[in-house]
Amino acid sequence: MALVDMLNAGKQCDLIEVRLDCFEKTPDIAELLEHKPHPIIMSCRRLKDGGKFSGSEEERLTLLRQCIVGKADYVEIELDVADQIRRFPPAKRVITYTNLQETPRDIAEIYAECQSKSPDVIKMFINARTPEEAWPLLQIVARQTIPTVIVGIGKPGVMLSVLGKKIGAPWTYAALEKGMEAYPGQPSVRELHEIYHYDKIEKSTRFLGVTGFGEQETAKVAAFNALLAQQKSPLRCLPLGLGSLPIFRKVMDAVKLAGVVVDTEHQESVLSLASKLEPDAATARAVDLLLPGEDGWIGHNTASKAIMAALHTALAEKAPSEKPLQGRILMVVGVNALARAIGYAARDCGARIIVASHNKQAAQELAQALECRFVQWEALYSTLHDAIVVCDDEHEQVKSKSATGEAGLHPGYLKASMVVMDLTAPRPTAFLRAAKLRGCGVVYPRQLLPEQLALQASLVTRQPADVGLLRDSLAPFFEED
Repeated sequence: MALVDMLNAGKQCDLIEVRLDCFEKTPDIAELLEHKPHPIIMSCRRLKDGGKFSGSEEERLTLLRQCIVGKADYVEIELDVADQIRRFPPAKRVITYTNLQETPRDIAEIYAECQSKSPDVIKMFINARTPEEAWPLLQIVARQTIPTVIVGIGKPGVMLSVLGKKIGAPWTYAALEKGMEAYPGQPSVRELHEIYHYDKIEKSTRFLGVTGFGEQETAKVAAFNALLAQQKSPLRCLPLGLGSLPIFRKVMDAVKLAGVVVDTEHQESVLSLASKLEPDAATARAVDLLLPGEDGWIGHNTASKAIMAALHTALAEKAPSEKPLQGRILMVVGVNALARAIGYAARDCGARIIVASHNKQAAQELAQALECRFVQWEALYSTLHDAIVVCDDEHEQVKSKSATGEAGLHPGYLKASMVVMDLTAPRPTAFLRAAKLRGCGVVYPRQLLPEQLALQASLVTRQPADVGLLRDSLAPFFEED
């Protein structure tokens, strides 16, 4: 079946790896090479390197020598046995270092040792668990003098694949389809092309950083890239992890990012990276977009504008008005950065704000700043309001105080006249679904994202953004909704 698999793979790829360690019987190297649809890489991985070869080491090395003599396009050879398998052109040797546990601190020295083995290509297969571990790999990619492929097993791995294409890596690795990944988080061929636009990345490509590796962040990358392609922009998205801020700042400067779209989790922590804050960001004390300025990075907050637009629309549908928020009572649940941004924006639109939270001190401070009421979490059920925006479900606090051990808001008190928005998850929560069943006006997360991305894209590219295109690009990620 290997010949059939090679033929099928050839329809998607221009380079195919044949894993000899996965064969049940000793493979016929000559037959495989005779029927290859594209250039191939021959590898035979040991158990300690994540492979499946169960024979002796001498048997394995003999197989690799056969590949060299048989004129395979590339043969993968581990660093520690590189001296035992000599060069024999035209076959090219891929000198490989694998570490499935971590990125070792002496990775630069290991790379230098790979360079000393007369490689045609160097491959490093590393467990990059954090942005801090990915940083030295990024430095290696940036300074390569020998064609180098770096495969990061952790979530930052896709960043290394995308950056590698710009810098000149000869190839990257991808799964043929979902479910066939060699390691968790490995992108498929389709995802590399459709989400990350791998084939469109060139040396002249500039990157817009998108932090986070969750489903919503992946959807953002796909939507932004579709819009940038439509605009014929040289920009493309680079997925980034955000750990140590000093190291992240080094990455921003080294890659010369055109901007950074910040995920919800890190919008408060990146404040220190901005030398200037736009009014919305200063008010919310949170940044969801960083753009370069003359004297450093400028922090923006676009979430509140998109949320207010959606709230206006939903409230107007319930009670038509030119100023739908004027005089309406808005319950803001939670006391995070999003709650602050919404509170200030809604107050400026004439809404009467109530803050609800288990965190009494923080909620009172926010209520004092907004000059509004504060109520304990349990009191929100008996406190009159026209709309509710859940910014933080305070899951652990609710669960610990619940007699049943269940967390989350209880929808039993909701009325059809109310508008409900839950921003705690990219998909509709149980609370939001229940609100819909009760006839409430519901604002789904998927409705907000295209508007917010359009605002961010306009700031980055200084061009009007096609909201319809963004909405269509996001749709596959929210089909189940």
